[in-house]
Amino acid sequence: MGIATDTTTEGNGAAVGLILLVIAVLYLGYAALKRHGFRPRRVETALSGQQLRQVFTKKIAGRGWSVADDGNPMIARSPEFDGVRQGISLEISEADGRTVGELAAILHKKKLFGDTAKAHSLRWRMNAFLAQVRRLDATAKVMG
Repeated sequence: MGIATDTTTEGNGAAVGLILLVIAVLYLGYAALKRHGFRPRRVETALSGQQLRQVFTKKIAGRGWSVADDGNPMIARSPEFDGVRQGISLEISEADGRTVGELAAILHKKKLFGDTAKAHSLRWRMNAFLAQVRRLDATAKVMG
């Protein structure tokens, strides 16, 4: 009579390793996608600097956020309810007869493994600002 061998433990170990690898790849991809969503952006537009400031106040500083600094750069910040404070800045300049706005996330907290906390809020606000600028000026160019 032969000795029976159990290969199910070897198969289970490989399956668990594969699952852990898939989870790690998905996590790293998701973290990179979130960071990409709030990367610095530059917009060139025919709108005036004052119009850009109004759009910034409405689309970024609204809905719970407030303007912390009304200078150049203009800075909006979230309230600090849960210890995570976020901020977005807008620096305005002129180039070739057009207004240039440089939008950047300046405050964001990182989690344990380097992932950004509450990155979706930053991305939504920045995208709302850029979409409103594009609605008001069809010739606006966004880079970044």
